[in-house]
Amino acid sequence: MTEEIKIRNLTLYDYTIVNRGYQTLHCQHVEGRPDIYKEMEDLLPKEVYQEMLEDADHILIGAEEGKRLTGFLVAKRKITPANPMLHRNRTFFVDALFVEQDSRRKGIGKRLYEYLVSEAEKEECARIDLKVWDFNKEARAFYQSMGFQIQSYNMEKKLI
Repeated sequence: MTEEIKIRNLTLYDYTIVNRGYQTLHCQHVEGRPDIYKEMEDLLPKEVYQEMLEDADHILIGAEEGKRLTGFLVAKRKITPANPMLHRNRTFFVDALFVEQDSRRKGIGKRLYEYLVSEAEKEECARIDLKVWDFNKEARAFYQSMGFQIQSYNMEKKLI
């Protein structure tokens, strides 16, 4: 029997798990692009996490199975800067989506994403944006299954 998944706002009490999740995500980036990312111990200081919780532009939600936090999503509200060439749009930008390894393939990421979509629709956002690295095939497949499309390509030519 699987536990019911409850989506809720993150709190300061969730810091240890969120920090570990950010560290796990960062390690994937270090492994995938060691030429860009370097190993760090204190990736998300508690003070920074608390500021995010208190910032009205941040959305921090978690997924609980039973009483265990098994995933989280962090996003930020954005408005297109004033520019005569651009439409002014409200958007959400996903900074992090993490699900514990032993809780994957249970619909937790999907539930977190669906909750974010409902919030974006309430706030009349034009879209939800995110950045995913080419090496992260699992994340790319997940986001595509949620309806994300490639918006643009960042290209590089390595010189060293």
